[in-house]
Amino acid sequence: MRLKALLIDDEINILRNLQIILPWEQYDVEIVGFAKNGVQALEMVREHNPHLIFCDIRMPVMDGIEFLQSLRTFNEETEVIMLTGYQEFEYARSVLRYGVIDYILKPIDYDALQELFVKVITKIRQSLLQHQQDDMEQDRVKDIAYEKVLLDLINGFYDGSHLQDWSNRFRLEEQQFVLMVLECKQHSASFTPIDDLCDQISIHIKETYQYDVICYMFQVEVGFWGLIVAGDLEGLEEHQTTELMKYCYEKLDMFGENNYVIGTFENVIEAKQIHQTWQMIIKEISFANQPCIMVREAKPMLSGNVQAVWKPTEKLVSAIKHWERDLANQCLEEMIRQLKLLSEESLQQVEKLANSITVYIIKELRRYDAISLEYEKEIWSQLKETRKVKELIGLINKMVEEAFGQHQYKRPQVSIHVAAEYIESHLSSDLAAEEVAKHLSISLSYFSTLFKQFYGVTFIEYVTNARVERAKSMLTMTKKSIADIAKTVGYNERRYFNKVFQKRVGVLPSEYREQKTN
Repeated sequence: MRLKALLIDDEINILRNLQIILPWEQYDVEIVGFAKNGVQALEMVREHNPHLIFCDIRMPVMDGIEFLQSLRTFNEETEVIMLTGYQEFEYARSVLRYGVIDYILKPIDYDALQELFVKVITKIRQSLLQHQQDDMEQDRVKDIAYEKVLLDLINGFYDGSHLQDWSNRFRLEEQQFVLMVLECKQHSASFTPIDDLCDQISIHIKETYQYDVICYMFQVEVGFWGLIVAGDLEGLEEHQTTELMKYCYEKLDMFGENNYVIGTFENVIEAKQIHQTWQMIIKEISFANQPCIMVREAKPMLSGNVQAVWKPTEKLVSAIKHWERDLANQCLEEMIRQLKLLSEESLQQVEKLANSITVYIIKELRRYDAISLEYEKEIWSQLKETRKVKELIGLINKMVEEAFGQHQYKRPQVSIHVAAEYIESHLSSDLAAEEVAKHLSISLSYFSTLFKQFYGVTFIEYVTNARVERAKSMLTMTKKSIADIAKTVGYNERRYFNKVFQKRVGVLPSEYREQKTN
């Protein structure tokens, strides 16, 4: 980087000697101006913002001391070397309080001046490099925090106060978003998005549509990736969103990553719509028969109560998770009854709904390890050939039978998944292992052994870690008081919370917040 210097002296010979003798070019420094007094110099500083100033003390109109006083009212960074006569030495020492890096006595010893020049230029470059590194680190930390906010928005991990805090910090209300969902068709953990895909998308949008955006991509859950384009996207039209989705698909396809389905919403959305839109896209791509899916605003499908079908479906999955066979049968019967009621209006639309429900059950059972991978593949294969409601119900019945048939082998894994979910949603309460074991309908001793085998830590250690991680997120992302955060994560006494947090993180909550915000 080329540095800039300003020379201030009312003696022409001094200015000329400084220009000729010091090694400006060798150290890549440009002289941006010469001034005869402080008034001229202030104008030049405002125009050029130099890194280094040589300034005489005795000058007409405005002397060096007055110049320094005025300079420091708007510029703290520029380094200043003062030039002064011997009789002014004590006077010159008084300027040090204005941030003068050094001074040279007249008549000038140019060898000493050159040595000082090299030292100061080196210091300036080191300082600029450090500022650059600090800025990069701040940008990196802010980028990570923003990505975490987007991930929490996708998962719905926020309330009104959270959203307002995030909006204030990241100006979410000034942004619009394009949300895409990528589902790996093989549900393979080895699927990895191309590292520079986000950069390519940002550049493509800038060049094609003249929008400045930032693109983020992260794995939300097994088999599903979220891709969010964020920025001032007002005016982006549906055909452009469609083109962007196809562009992403083609980019991944070029690298051989073609084992997935990609879906997006027809319009740009606001931050508060991200979670709902994610769920909407997930449902649509669940039974997609093409690689690119455009999801549109939901239109009334049936005049009957569709929610009356989904409610027993969700209860059915919950009953399987808790190995409640009788309750599962009741939920299945209620779901079938509601489907029959709706089928009186439109059989074709009910078939589509039944297909969606079947896919939902498959994915939920897979998520909790309630069915084997081999059986899941078999079900997917049958689903491709199945369209009629009666056949789909038969498929669901078979899955329920299989899940309960796997009871002996799969119950431990399912129980642990359910336990983790329960813990996550009850961190603010006085959570005990007995409560979770009761929720799972298993003995405390069996639960404790099972939990330690699966996670490698005790229940108390796991809960403490989860609470500290939630607290770290809230300290960074919200302005809530530390006492409120402590209560939110299950600690009624702030002093005890401080002790636990410091033991896990190494610093107090207040220190952690200060580190992250600075």
